[in-house]
Amino acid sequence: MKSNRMFGILSILLDKRQITAKELAEYFEVSVRTIHRDLLDLSSAGFPIITQQGIGGGISLMPDFKYNKSVLNKDDMDIILAGIQGLSSIDDSAKIKTLLAKLRFSNSNKMLLENDIVIDFSSWNHNSTIIDKIRRIRVAIANHKFLNMKYYSSNGYRERIVEPYKLLFKQESWYLLAYCHYRKSFRIFKVERISDLQITKETFEEREGYETPLLKSDFSNSQGIEITVRMDKSLEFLAIDFFGEENIIKNADNLYIAFHSEYPSWVITTFASLGEKAEIISPNSLRTEVKDFLKNALKQYEI
Repeated sequence: MKSNRMFGILSILLDKRQITAKELAEYFEVSVRTIHRDLLDLSSAGFPIITQQGIGGGISLMPDFKYNKSVLNKDDMDIILAGIQGLSSIDDSAKIKTLLAKLRFSNSNKMLLENDIVIDFSSWNHNSTIIDKIRRIRVAIANHKFLNMKYYSSNGYRERIVEPYKLLFKQESWYLLAYCHYRKSFRIFKVERISDLQITKETFEEREGYETPLLKSDFSNSQGIEITVRMDKSLEFLAIDFFGEENIIKNADNLYIAFHSEYPSWVITTFASLGEKAEIISPNSLRTEVKDFLKNALKQYEI
């Protein structure tokens, strides 16, 4: 991936006096244009890249430049350590364990104190297969292998062939950014809804120009339909989980929240499940949909 490639380019430049863009492109199996974009990003990040044109020219770092790892202070190391520890909750490989062991020692070879941040990406469900899925997806991403899978959505399930690009984590769930050959576009797949995941033998060439999307929440304060809800004061902990305390208006017995949502189905199912302790105030169309939802659910329990 791009970040790994940029670190790779920097390592080569630190090791060699000079190299051409063509040689870098051949080494990383990308276009010369991609290498030039990476070099521009490295320059923007503060690395003194020198490019000399013509015969005998090439790319290098300023002769006096030295990358000093000691520029990382304890706070920097704590942040890095927290991130690697989080990764270790889904990857117990020897590589991760070795890296953790290295990071736990500071420049003075004293053991770093236990980090005050603990990140755990593992599932509450002890029978979850999500860690195995993540491992397979990461192997496929690293080796540019196609993935065959079944994906479950509101329209049922369909077999997909995808080119995997990135794993994304948002709040409580993992997502896969991949190019879907069925939809012929980049798509986001929730990893929990993926089954029968298989890595193929065929490889793909990484597409250029794609962007990692920002995952949207079920509600926002800017897009979708405007919704107002009431929740009983006893459900304040859930209201805070859903909306954040700063978005809640409180009175003696109830909580009121106004927000926008592009996913009204989430609002319907969530608030219907809360029974008499929650109510959709507006719009009326959504209130009607909740009534129909509850009527249809009740039919299943009629004798």
